[in-house]
Amino acid sequence: MEEQEKVFLYMKEEIERLATLEEQKILEEAKSIEQATYDQIKEEAMADAKAKLDKELTNISSNASIDASASLEEKTRELVAKREKIVSSVFTNAKDKLVKFCTSNEYKDYLLKKIKDASDKYDLSDSTLYVRKDDLVYKDDLIKAYGKDIEVKDSNDIKIGGFIIENKATSVVVDESLDVALENQKDWFYATSGLMIK
Repeated sequence: MEEQEKVFLYMKEEIERLATLEEQKILEEAKSIEQATYDQIKEEAMADAKAKLDKELTNISSNASIDASASLEEKTRELVAKREKIVSSVFTNAKDKLVKFCTSNEYKDYLLKKIKDASDKYDLSDSTLYVRKDDLVYKDDLIKAYGKDIEVKDSNDIKIGGFIIENKATSVVVDESLDVALENQKDWFYATSGLMIK
C-alpha cells in the first residue's frame, strides 16, 4: 500500500473514531436538552393553564410556542458551536499527526515516491516544484526523482508538507500538498460524520 494511502487511511480511521465518539456525546446531550426543554415548557404551560381564563389560554399557548421556538433556536446554535469545536479538534489532531509524519524518516521516501509518480503520470517538463522551506534539503533528490527539467522553490502555501507542481506553459497545477489533502478531508468528514444538526 502506498505511503499516502496509509497516511490517509490512518487519518480517515482516526477521524471516524473521534467523530463517532463525539457524535454519540452530542446526540446524548441533544436528547437530554430536548427532554429538559420539553419538560420545562410543559410544566410552565400546565401551571399557567390552571391560573388563567379560557381567553388568556390562547395567548399563553401562542407565547409558549414562541418561547419554545426561541429556546430551540438557542439550543441549535449551541449544538452548531459544539460541532464546530469537535471538527476543529479532530482536524487539529489530524494536522498534528501529519506534521509529525513530515519530520519522520519515512517522509523523505514518501515525498520522493510521490514526485516520481507525478512525473510519470503528468510528464511535465520545464515546471516549477514548490515545497515547504524545510523540504528544500531534498532539492537534489527531488530533481533526480522527477527525472525531467524542473525548478525547485519554497512556497508559503505549503505548511504541512508535500508539493505542488506548476507548469506555466500548459497551466497545469498538480497539488500533492498534505495541506490541501487535509482540507479536502473536511468535505468528506462533514458528509459522513453524522454530525448533521436538524
